[in-house]
Amino acid sequence: MPSPFARYLVRLGASSLAVFLAVWAYIAFVPMAFLESGYAAWQAKRAMLEDCQLGEIAFFGDSRLESGVVPALLPVPAMNFGVAAGTAIETHSAVRRALACPSPPQQAVIALTPRHFGPLSRFYWMLSVRYGFIRPGEVRETERWADQLGDTETLATPTPDGFTGRLRDVLYAVRFPPLSFSSLVQGRIFGRYRTNKERFQAVIRNRGWTEYVPGSWLVHEMAAPFAPTLLQTAEFEAAIDMLRARSIDVLLLVLPFAQGNAIDPASQTAYRDYLAAVARRTGVHLVDELPSGRMSCSSTAST
Repeated sequence: MPSPFARYLVRLGASSLAVFLAVWAYIAFVPMAFLESGYAAWQAKRAMLEDCQLGEIAFFGDSRLESGVVPALLPVPAMNFGVAAGTAIETHSAVRRALACPSPPQQAVIALTPRHFGPLSRFYWMLSVRYGFIRPGEVRETERWADQLGDTETLATPTPDGFTGRLRDVLYAVRFPPLSFSSLVQGRIFGRYRTNKERFQAVIRNRGWTEYVPGSWLVHEMAAPFAPTLLQTAEFEAAIDMLRARSIDVLLLVLPFAQGNAIDPASQTAYRDYLAAVARRTGVHLVDELPSGRMSCSSTAST
């Protein structure tokens, strides 16, 4: 028969496990109550895609596009699916979901900064995966694709918690509780629910447009050279080919850089040359800003 101390340890362990699982369930099912305000914006984009609110023109890209394109000011129905620190991976995911809708958009506009073609930053896991925009199945698919391509760069960035590799991918995908502990504390468990719901509704009303505070950390993500990885290139071009297969016109939009974040001329040239090469595909057009401030639209059809 177990001693009283052994029974105490068993009960303590069972109680601790029950509390841990309860916290895990709370984190998994009620994230709107405690996560940062950015979560509400991501969930609004996810809801728009799930509800097939696509408009005639759908915009895909990163935070510059998210804050720079206001669909309500356009003369045709449009939706903005740009996300904070978005890369080719998030773009491919959003395009895939949009094309699963009965009435896809007539035109797609894609705008990504040079930095977001390179190795993933920590925000891929901290935002895209932890917020649930990139689903667990997509995380695993991305890992397999990187393996097939022999890409060891894209997923190599460590997160601030020190995790790397597939363990890190799994922990973020299943929303392992310690990864959200600081959010729980800062959000006072349930303290952000009202403001997050208000922001969610505001982003829906604004058709995906989100305003950023000048000087935020996202702005500094722009200032990096153009060094596309194998995986990012494959994800980007797969998204474009999916749109082309549905006879949807694709515009590759080069947004202007902030003065203090301009990358060097050689890197800018490489970035534009790459987009111009992609625009040689039928139905793909490059929309670029010329030095004079005028916009040019070019495309070269190929068989």
